[in-house]
Amino acid sequence: MNSFDDLFAHYPPEVAPFMHQMLADYRAKQPYKGFTIAHNVPLTQTTLMKIACLKAAGADIVVTNPSFMTEDKDTIKVLANENVHYVPLEFVNGEFDFLLDCGAELVDSCYARKGIVELTRTGAMRYQQHKEFHVPIVSVDDTRLKCLETCLGTGEGVYRAITQIANIVLTNKNILIFGYGKVGIGIAYYFSKITPNIIIAEADRERLTLIEQRGYQSVDAKQSQLIEHAAEASDLIITATGLKDIISDNYHSGAFKNKLLANAGAEDEFGFAFEASEVLADKKPVNFILKEPTLMEFLDPIFYAHNIAIDDALNNKQTGFRALDQKADEEIVGQWAKHHGWTVEKLNTIF
Repeated sequence: MNSFDDLFAHYPPEVAPFMHQMLADYRAKQPYKGFTIAHNVPLTQTTLMKIACLKAAGADIVVTNPSFMTEDKDTIKVLANENVHYVPLEFVNGEFDFLLDCGAELVDSCYARKGIVELTRTGAMRYQQHKEFHVPIVSVDDTRLKCLETCLGTGEGVYRAITQIANIVLTNKNILIFGYGKVGIGIAYYFSKITPNIIIAEADRERLTLIEQRGYQSVDAKQSQLIEHAAEASDLIITATGLKDIISDNYHSGAFKNKLLANAGAEDEFGFAFEASEVLADKKPVNFILKEPTLMEFLDPIFYAHNIAIDDALNNKQTGFRALDQKADEEIVGQWAKHHGWTVEKLNTIF
């Protein structure tokens, strides 16, 4: 695929209805004409559809790629063909009207004149640590619709990646998952289709109760001895907490050695006690070894929301951190569910 048009042909409206509608609307209205945007979102071929919409809206875009994944040379070629400027992350700096960020990686080198939009939980936590901001910071992570991408989409991608590259058949194997946030929920949901032997380590009391209610085994992440016993009995261990070095900082690494290890977070969650070669994908988010880390049907609504959050910041200029408008959030989830044959009630049982 050599152009934005090729991507929209490859992912028709049946797969990506939000992107197709956005492209048509933005071409007709050019709502961001004259705006400058720094765009830091994992640069895969699917992301090009999101960028295409922003270009159609009239924006002048500088595209970069988060530090936790390798640039896709083919996507960079498409950007060049479309006259969209790509710059490696370490060289992105200066003033922009908007920062469309992932992991809060732009905040130290770039200045936003009108607003910031953050995609991830890791980034949301980093932005929340900044006590004062001169512009609105709209979080797409703090929404219901983010579950479509992070829970279902990432969960499916992590499952797909691990089962493709694992050197063992994982049917009925023992799996230990760290974290029962959005990503952990999705990973557990997809692996439960091939094994009933899932233990989830979590520190939050309410989440521990929820884990048991949903039929999984739970273990208190603060109980290091119990965790190490669970690790020793596991065939596959997946981290999905969003916390750097959580395994090295809290547990004896020997309990985790000679196991199939995978990281599903942007941070190195296994940490300093583990060599890169001991963890699938060299400790990087394991689903990003795939050409499509997350399938387009799950990315479509979150790409749409990450772009329209610009409107949220323009319409509500209150400075500081907040979630995307709740009404917009609920409408997107309802539309997605109807289009893809889900019900909101079914989604609620997973999320």
